[in-house]
Amino acid sequence: MSLESLPTELRILILRALDKQSLHNAVLASPTYHHTYLLARRALLHDLVRCHYGLVDLAEPVAAIRSEGLYADVSANKQKIISLLDRRRRHRELELSRKDPFAGAPVSIEESIKLLHMYYKLDTIVQAYCRRAPCPPWMDQDTWKQQCLPLQLTETERARILRALCRLQTYYNIVGAREWVPENETGSQRFRKSSTWYRNFTTNEIWNLFFGTMAPWEVEEFGSVWMFARDQYQGMFDEIACEFPRSDPRWKALRPNSLPAEMMDLYPSEREDEPANYSYSDYCNHLVSLGPCFLYKALKQPTYESRRNLLAHNAIASKSSFMDVVEVIKDPCPLLYPADRYEVPDIARVLPTMPAMQQPTHGWKQHWHRDGIVERVVFATRPRVTVDEDSLEAWLGENDLERTIGYFDGWEWGYPILESTRFPVGYVMP
Repeated sequence: MSLESLPTELRILILRALDKQSLHNAVLASPTYHHTYLLARRALLHDLVRCHYGLVDLAEPVAAIRSEGLYADVSANKQKIISLLDRRRRHRELELSRKDPFAGAPVSIEESIKLLHMYYKLDTIVQAYCRRAPCPPWMDQDTWKQQCLPLQLTETERARILRALCRLQTYYNIVGAREWVPENETGSQRFRKSSTWYRNFTTNEIWNLFFGTMAPWEVEEFGSVWMFARDQYQGMFDEIACEFPRSDPRWKALRPNSLPAEMMDLYPSEREDEPANYSYSDYCNHLVSLGPCFLYKALKQPTYESRRNLLAHNAIASKSSFMDVVEVIKDPCPLLYPADRYEVPDIARVLPTMPAMQQPTHGWKQHWHRDGIVERVVFATRPRVTVDEDSLEAWLGENDLERTIGYFDGWEWGYPILESTRFPVGYVMP
């Protein structure tokens, strides 16, 4: 019996068992299987989406594609943004009650296709992470590059990076900047600047809507991937700096007139060797705010010149970074649903029973809790300064414990991403 002669139900089961490339080949090679695909393509594409995103909750990439165009600096979008982020955090509750069965899943074939396209872009960045993963503090750079790269990610490590990239895309769809579009594609030239989302939201509102629903280690995970994206742009600008400095007329000639004036042009330095005249570093924060899909676009440019020109068209100096946002939130609010599940008295017993994607990494636990036992999640269990055991109770009465986000040195090498098996025996986190 040939595969084409099988009943339709069996052909559908066969197609559902195939990966993306095998499905593509089968549909193209057989008119019968092409017809079967058309009958069941919604379910088939949904299965592919679930397979590709793996351990990542689909509500994250779904929010990323649905947030496209919902700029927070447009006042009419405020309620839409609140509704979108509310659906993201409550999707399980909404799906179980049947009030919104597609709150955290693709509602159509078109959404599934968008999710697959976005996965391809984000996976390119995950692969870049494998090739250029930052060196941890227990190893020297040469040994790391020669013996450990490209990094072979575990399923959980990969999912942590992918989850953070989805969240970066959602976050910067909402509060980020817009990519430059040539005048002949828009019909008019618009003077461009960074997002002015703060006109419609306070920093605390954005924090609670987006980060208040995450466990602290997931905020650190977001920050670590944010820093990796920034470092990719820094590497691209280092390449440009080998061609000419930032003050060079050739760099200025590449930039559209719609970009805001540079501070170095408004207030030129009398010293030619001033670092600001050469460094491109303060462009990186703004470029990260264009989202991971723009980073994919930069990474996939066919030539050095096309990548250089893309950056020149979109680079705006910005000192503001995600680290600044973290530091502004000095008094974090209680965790919001679903992250409030970690605010329970016996969290030290409950946490190890949760799926790996809902637990912190070994590095996070050791940095904030030393012995690795998480007795609370918003604040570190013990002080970050040396306090004699006999004086500890008095010290705690006079001082606030440190909140468990903002270990920027750890962001640089992925401490909220790497599994415990990567840590050398006996290594103690700083």
